[in-house]
Amino acid sequence: MLVLVGCRKPPVPQDSFTITIDDYNRVSVDSVESPVLPADTVVSFVVQPDSYSDSILPADSLFLSADSLFTDSLVSDSLYADSLCADSMAADSTDTLAAEDTLAAPELPSSWRFMEVEIQGSLYRSLSSAEGVNPDILGAHCVRHLVWEMNPWSGFIAGDTVRILYDPQVSDRENTVMAIEYVPVSGSSNTGFSAYTWKRTGDNWPSIWLADGTELVKLLDRMPVRTFEEITSVYGEPRGNHSHAGIDYKAPEGTPVFSVTGGTVSRTNWNTRYNGSCVEIDFGGYSEMFLHLNTIEAGISPGAIVSPGDQIGTVGNTGISTAAHLHYQINDSQGYSIDPYLYFSSHRRSLPASDLEVFGAMVEMCREAMGSSR
Repeated sequence: MLVLVGCRKPPVPQDSFTITIDDYNRVSVDSVESPVLPADTVVSFVVQPDSYSDSILPADSLFLSADSLFTDSLVSDSLYADSLCADSMAADSTDTLAAEDTLAAPELPSSWRFMEVEIQGSLYRSLSSAEGVNPDILGAHCVRHLVWEMNPWSGFIAGDTVRILYDPQVSDRENTVMAIEYVPVSGSSNTGFSAYTWKRTGDNWPSIWLADGTELVKLLDRMPVRTFEEITSVYGEPRGNHSHAGIDYKAPEGTPVFSVTGGTVSRTNWNTRYNGSCVEIDFGGYSEMFLHLNTIEAGISPGAIVSPGDQIGTVGNTGISTAAHLHYQINDSQGYSIDPYLYFSSHRRSLPASDLEVFGAMVEMCREAMGSSR
């Protein structure tokens, strides 16, 4: 028996599903305006591939094991540097490195900055006291790490501490947070933790990892995309006068999108001003929705029968959207949205042994830089 927990009310009318302007941008509870993240403010410490392969996983590989993820032939054949920055590599290293060449002891890039914030009110308000940062943008990036272990909107207690290592340099990757530590105030029942940004060998993009090499981000066992840069928004995230009704996967435009459940296509391209190109598929009294698509596959039209794992389109930046991403949503027959993490099972991966030595060295350097004993 499936017990539905956390359904939103009132239900969304089936004929008027809309996404508001802040559906992709995070909105601080302390901010009236929804910040747009300019492309020239996003950063990273890893070298990313210059191109992207549509040949990621075979179409029948929908069900992912605990140690599988989104590897394309480009990354498999030409492993890009996993060390922290290009200038920390040996002088004779090249842009394309064998796995053993990435095991040189890394150094933290000189561009990284440290910030320690005591929470008074919301995370965003607390960050606003810091000089030289946009609290809405940095707060949003912090939330993408914190949300997997706590409620970053209502779970803080006055006196909690957040320590952040971030990189203000411009790069291909949006999220600026390289490491983060949450330290609950003395006497709190909350559990502290620290997390670190790292690109697992074979992955296309960095993810977020606990110090023991366990992935902080939870992956659905059944995924609508097989590669993505990061999950930028989870179900239930506050959005002003409403909450987010699905999961947002930030991914390059053109990334293949697949039906998770299969079923019958009920409609396409409704309320396109907000949703952009979109598809809804009915299955067993429920429906799955895919919004902001770039393209929809030929034959994906109302009445078409879709099998689990069939491609239904590609990731886009259509409708009310400020960056290429997929909004994936599960609704019941009454229009109530359901947290996909409650409907599907999920897992956390582990770093392979070949990554752990250099990852561990990076963790220790981050801890030293943050003054952490965790």
